Amino acid sequence: MNTVTEIKEEIVNPSQSISVNPAELKEFKGGNTRRKNDEHAFNELCESIRNVGIIQKPVVRTNSEGELEIVVGHRRVGAAVCVGLERIDVDHKDLTDREAMEMHLCENTVRQDLDFVSQIEASKRWLSFFNGDRESAAKRLMWSVKKLNERLELIHCCDQVLDALDQGKIKAGHALILSILPEKIQIGTLKRVIDEKLTVAELKQRATKVQLPLGSAKFDKTDCNSCKHNSERQVGLFDLGDEQSSTCSFATCYRDKTQAYLSHQKAQLEEKYGKVLFVSESSPADRRDVDVTTVGEQQFTSGCTQCSKRIVLLDDRPAHEGNVIENQCIDIDCNDKCVSALVKAKKENAKKAQNKKPISQTENKANTVKPHNTSTVPVEQAEPVACQPSNVVIESHKKELVEFARKELKSNELFRLSLAVACVKSAHSELRGFNKVAEIAVELASTKTKAEIMEELSKSITDFILTSNGADNANAFQFYELAFKGIDGLADKAVEEWQPTKDNISSYTIEGLKQLCSSSGLDKHVDEVAEGGFKAIYSGKKSDFVKSILSTKFNWHKFAPPALLNLIKR
Repeated sequence: MNTVTEIKEEIVNPSQSISVNPAELKEFKGGNTRRKNDEHAFNELCESIRNVGIIQKPVVRTNSEGELEIVVGHRRVGAAVCVGLERIDVDHKDLTDREAMEMHLCENTVRQDLDFVSQIEASKRWLSFFNGDRESAAKRLMWSVKKLNERLELIHCCDQVLDALDQGKIKAGHALILSILPEKIQIGTLKRVIDEKLTVAELKQRATKVQLPLGSAKFDKTDCNSCKHNSERQVGLFDLGDEQSSTCSFATCYRDKTQAYLSHQKAQLEEKYGKVLFVSESSPADRRDVDVTTVGEQQFTSGCTQCSKRIVLLDDRPAHEGNVIENQCIDIDCNDKCVSALVKAKKENAKKAQNKKPISQTENKANTVKPHNTSTVPVEQAEPVACQPSNVVIESHKKELVEFARKELKSNELFRLSLAVACVKSAHSELRGFNKVAEIAVELASTKTKAEIMEELSKSITDFILTSNGADNANAFQFYELAFKGIDGLADKAVEEWQPTKDNISSYTIEGLKQLCSSSGLDKHVDEVAEGGFKAIYSGKKSDFVKSILSTKFNWHKFAPPALLNLIKR
């Protein structure tokens, strides 16, 4: 019998049918979306496979560990093992982590009916897959946004509550009321709901009397001091304990204030980092930790810090609100490549160090230069730095480049005449609006001189292309992109004349601005003027940081943001 290793060696085409031992296939590392399987339906599947075999082949891939991993068809593979099949046919596909995740989610959430609790998990997984975009997640699930939002309301339910809902011991209305409570209170209240067979209305009535801890609340509690729902008033009156024991019995107000706090916290974090997701909107399987140790200093500082795929998580779980998890990468395929590149670079550096010839004692004495401390020498990485700037940054620089090119090319006579010839040739070959062209041509020929006609032709065509009336910025940039590549010196001049303005740097996050200052040398310049000065100007609001950058006298000559340089391919 072939082993998994032998089977892998047989794979020549990355998309082909192969025969494998189902017991040797690994579970999908992204996790199974289904929370439970119907035992009766599984037994029926086993009986079907025992009688007629597997009709639709499962899909597998070779994962990063070199193992065959099930992407689609976990139940079929499990049933095959259950009935004792030693070989089954599967489709092997060459899939990245993201492609595998999408196929897995699609199979388990879109094409098959899910129980209510699995729908909640599916909502979270698709929301995580689309980086918090609820409209896109709902569309992919073929649900309404309203249905998605209703399922997401139950994300904060603890496992015990979801199990009870799954088993029919409580209704979705019970779970919704319990979801706003801390886990410990959820578990205790759930037992009462089941034991006393409370209706949703009865639970709702009792929930108004639930005592929520004020000591751990993150929102501003100034208004709570005089509130009749605050037990702290009784604590002080009867000397029942310290402020940490005070509670709130107005759950709706408590929740609203918590949500307002989280919204404010999220807005502040987005100004600094860019994309921020709530913990409830992201699954651990859909993200990776990213820092200097995982991808290397060069990749992290020059690429990841400005990448739109590097996000921050804000905890919105009851009793955990406000905790921040930094440096999360939501492009798992890119992250895997960066991690692999660092591992490869470390091995190559170690190999180079091992192959170095030992220095003789004579040579060592003659050598007066002290050796470098290898612990401080960065690992050499041959792989290019990976970074995907946000669309806001890219569009800002596109607009900037279009305006620059318009100004430069408007007075370029050779370009104007060349453009006129190109437009005339296109008109003749496409025959667009020929009668209209003829009408205008006859009128010009009968009223203008040759020189005036040439000037009018050049001016009309040029003004149409070089003004926003003729083309929007998106189309205009495609046009000018060719000019930056083909017209000698245009790209160099754009870089030489680049200066930061409020418009072209406000699209960056605080972290992105810090990286621009570091790359250009502005940070060192500011620190030379006043020790610790640079830290002082980025520690406040982004708007103040931008003002400080613009007001600092600094020579930006021959520096331009990497995102802009990538657009003109300099």
